[in-house]
Parts: sequence; structure tokens; C-alpha cells
Amino acid sequence: MNAPAVRGRSDLGSTLLALAACASLVAGAGFVHGGMKQRLSRPPSDELLYYPSGLLVRQASLGYETAAADVAWLRGIQYYGEHRLTDQKYELIGHVMSIVTDLDPRFLEPYIFGALVLSQELKRTDEGLALLEKGMRANPESWLLAFEAGFIHYVCRHDNEAAARYFVRASRMPGHPEYVDRFAAFATQKSGNTGMAILLWKRVLLTENEFMRDVARRELNHLEAEGGIR
Repeated sequence: MNAPAVRGRSDLGSTLLALAACASLVAGAGFVHGGMKQRLSRPPSDELLYYPSGLLVRQASLGYETAAADVAWLRGIQYYGEHRLTDQKYELIGHVMSIVTDLDPRFLEPYIFGALVLSQELKRTDEGLALLEKGMRANPESWLLAFEAGFIHYVCRHDNEAAARYFVRASRMPGHPEYVDRFAAFATQKSGNTGMAILLWKRVLLTENEFMRDVARRELNHLEAEGGIR
């Protein structure tokens, strides 16, 4: 799994100053701890000491919450990488990504990264979906968060109905790529909602992607053969 990089900023000088200040504050709170071997030798409950609550870090950030979120994001990716190379136990990943999103609720990557690790690697699907729901409350216009929720419902829970609901939600949001419509139609068809699936496949027919239009024609012909189209 490849982690997204730190987000770009328009004012580099201000950002570096903010990052330096926040790094100092976060380190002072115990957020950064040297020595990977020493960290990994500690039990998870002890390791938690190095990840204070998002509220604590927010209070220490002195108005630089966004920059502090970047520091926390980098530390979270470091945490994941350390355990990925050793014991493959990421027990605190949900807590760490919660810190980042408390600091910067509009930062989408931590919701998605945390949800995928929780759901696919730790098999803690409820926690992964809860993190995405938190993101959707803070970012109701994000097609990406809704799509990822549908993906987890489909792949991890094998819940076609819930997956279809989130895929359709994503397909109704501005800026979504064409493949979202295909996922919405496919999952809706799998859930047994033939009428809605027909409408969604017909919408796919309007896309500019010839491959997707071919898929839509094939699925519509299949539904017609089954008596789903009158």
C-alpha cells in the first residue's frame, strides 16, 4: 500500500515555520520518540503514550492545526512502515489517523488510509467504516470517501446492498470519475435492484469511454434477456 505524500502549500516559508513550531510542540508532548527498536519492544498500551489525543495536540498547536496534522500524518505513516517491516501489527493506526483528522477534518487521505488498513489488514471493518463516516460528516461533498465506503462494504463485508448505496451516493456527487458510475450500476445489479441497475447502466451509456459503454450494453442485454427491461 502506497501512502500519499504530504500536501502542498502555497506559502512555503510560512509552512516551514509552522511545521517547525508544531514539530517542537508535538515532540514536547511526547509525540515523536527516538529509537525504533525501543518503541517496538514496548506493548501497544505503552506505545500509546507516544500518540496523545487529537484534542491535546490541537491545544498545543497554537493555531497551526493544519501543519500539525501534516506532522501527525508523517508520524502515522512512519508508525505503519515500522510495523509493516516487523510485526505487521498496527493496533494504533485508527487512533493515529483519528488524531490527524481531528486536527484537519478536510484532509481526506488519513480517512482512506486508516480505513483500508483497519478493514483489510486488521479485519476491523466496523472501525474502518466509522473512520470513513467521520470523514463524510466533515466532507459531505467528497465522492471519494463515499466510494471507499462502498468498496469496503463490497470487498470486506460482501454486502452488495450497502456497497450499492455508497457507490450510488458517490456517483451523484460532482467531480467523480466515470468508473464510479460503473461500480454503482454493477453493485446495484448484484444487490437485486434491477430497476435502479437499468437506470444506472443507461447512464453509463452516456459516458465517453467506449469500453464502459460496451460493458453497459452487455449488462443491459443480459437484463433484457432475464426480463428486466420492458
